[in-house]
Amino acid sequence: MSATPPAPTSAPATHGRAQMALRYKRSGPKHEVAVAVPLGSVRHVRLPDDDSRAHLVTAVLKARCAGGEELELFGEPVGELKPAARERVRARVGALSPIVGLITSLNAWENISLPAAYHGRPPMAEVARVTHEVLETFGAEPRSFLSRLPDQLDALEQRIAAFTRLLIAPPELAIIYSLDEGLSRSEASRVAGFEKEYRQRHPQGTLLFVDTQEDDDL
Repeated sequence: MSATPPAPTSAPATHGRAQMALRYKRSGPKHEVAVAVPLGSVRHVRLPDDDSRAHLVTAVLKARCAGGEELELFGEPVGELKPAARERVRARVGALSPIVGLITSLNAWENISLPAAYHGRPPMAEVARVTHEVLETFGAEPRSFLSRLPDQLDALEQRIAAFTRLLIAPPELAIIYSLDEGLSRSEASRVAGFEKEYRQRHPQGTLLFVDTQEDDDL
């Protein structure tokens, strides 16, 4: 895989969806949680605490329920999935948060393009096009940005790199949480632009923003 991007070219695609992306219920020791997210929608949900959020995110990303949980993804109860079907469902889901990190030994371009290099799609020219457009939208100079290692990027730049990677081969359902953690108010306002950028590029995709009461208390 090249450590520098090829020249950009043009233009993305969308595909059809079923009716619901996610249905989740959990009966916990302190709280009852219920979340329903239609396909193609943007939903902002506020859960009671970080533990509730951790259970939801883990269940969705693993396509697997713990005790007291019920989960359907894309209309399929995950408890009934065979291993191969479970992996197919998991491939349709992604997350963006401070703990979904970048590989420290790879520069920003290598991190962003790694999934495409591994899967053989989309073409690297398309990866470069999208990358340049997204970085410029968020005020980054692509050549300088892409050559740096993660520890040479500040917290906002690391989130922009991770978001760009998410856009390259976007999941049908993306869970986004804690993105403004550790950011200034002005930086957090730039991160808030991720929703608009995602919707412009993937209007049929599904976004779930998960906040908690504990976030509000920080």
